[in-house]
Amino acid sequence: MPDSCFYAQANIIQQNSFIKRYKYTVDPDALDQIRAGKKRTGVGTSKLVRSNFHICPPELSADMIDNWLSGRTSKAYWEHVNWVLERYSALPTLCPVMA
Repeated sequence: MPDSCFYAQANIIQQNSFIKRYKYTVDPDALDQIRAGKKRTGVGTSKLVRSNFHICPPELSADMIDNWLSGRTSKAYWEHVNWVLERYSALPTLCPVMA
């Protein structure tokens, strides 16, 4: 997905004068990938969203991501989950400090 905030319109349905988006149940595999990305990079959800605020999808917040990971929320827009997965995959691996 390019960094232009343009998303495919696969789950958007035009209804009269407004657009309705559908939320879907977040896949446990996607949650595992997000957790692995956090552990691999050492970047938390707040830092991920704040450092990419200029390309962050509208309505996405670090609290939303934390709610997915904790299980408080089970549904999300697919573009939000996809964006988080892509951002974590683009980050470099954290090098462990040798003492």
